[in-house]
Parts: sequence; structure tokens; C-alpha cells
Amino acid sequence: MMRLKDLNLPKGLNLNFLLNFLSEEELMAVIKDYADKPRRERKVILSSWSCLRKCLVYFLVEKYKVDFDAVIDIMRGEEKILGNALLHKGNIKKLYEQRKKEILREKDEK
Repeated sequence: MMRLKDLNLPKGLNLNFLLNFLSEEELMAVIKDYADKPRRERKVILSSWSCLRKCLVYFLVEKYKVDFDAVIDIMRGEEKILGNALLHKGNIKKLYEQRKKEILREKDEK
């Protein structure tokens, strides 16, 4: 039986990385489902900490109805996870506005 690992696929696909989390059968099922889709729909990029922080800020600001002080308090409590880097009201507002613009731009691209 031929295995995915035997095909000597391009390293840039990073399929070996995915095999750490999916069985070969699961990965083949994903490949079959997406093989005919455009490259843009097949591409996966893992998030950076700064992107996760920005998305968390946006989520919390929306959840707490634009109460930036509450967001700062909550994020300081989560500092073990996302760090305390530049955690002040001006930066929280900036990250929130950046993500808000990105979301609008993503909606326009659809």
C-alpha cells in the first residue's frame, strides 16, 4: 500500500507537520476534500501571539460593551497566557480598531 510519506512531497506543504496531529487517513480525507479548490481556500497559516492578542482584545471589547478598563483587568489576569506587553488603554483601543477594520475588510472581500 502506498503511503503519503512515500510520495516525497514538497517540504513547503508542511504535511509532515500536520501528520503530528492527524492520522494519514484523516489527512488524505482533508486533501481529497480540498484538492480541487483554489489555492486561497487550501492555504492555512497559523496565528502569531500578536494576532491572537488582537483578536482577544476585539472579542473582550465587544463582550464588555467597549469598557476598556474591564478588558485591561481581564487581560492582566490572563497574562500567563498572552503576556502583559503594552497593556494600557491606548494600546487596547488601537488593537481593537485594527481588528475592527480587518473584519470590515474581510467582509468586503467576500
